[in-house]
Amino acid sequence: MAASLLLLGTGAAHAATGTLEFSGNGERTLTNPTDGTCYKLAKSSPSGSRGYKTITNHTDKKVTWYTADNCQGDGSAVAPGETSEASGTWWPFVSIRYVKIG
Repeated sequence: MAASLLLLGTGAAHAATGTLEFSGNGERTLTNPTDGTCYKLAKSSPSGSRGYKTITNHTDKKVTWYTADNCQGDGSAVAPGETSEASGTWWPFVSIRYVKIG
């Protein structure tokens, strides 16, 4: 019983194993991102804040990407091994600006 209490008390954050790859507006990779964390991806540019066009999920967890600040609003889920595109027509106005794991 003492061992199980020790495990419950660690409070360690869980991470997805693997990488998230982003393209369009340059390239970016997140390695072993933490569950529940909202990651800001958008870069500042002369025309405003631009995100990425595509995301490829090479982790073992579902991820959700957002066009709105701080992972708010409706997101688009990407299963492990899948790729998602923000918009073939409206990019860069519609872009992947934030991502959340789990």
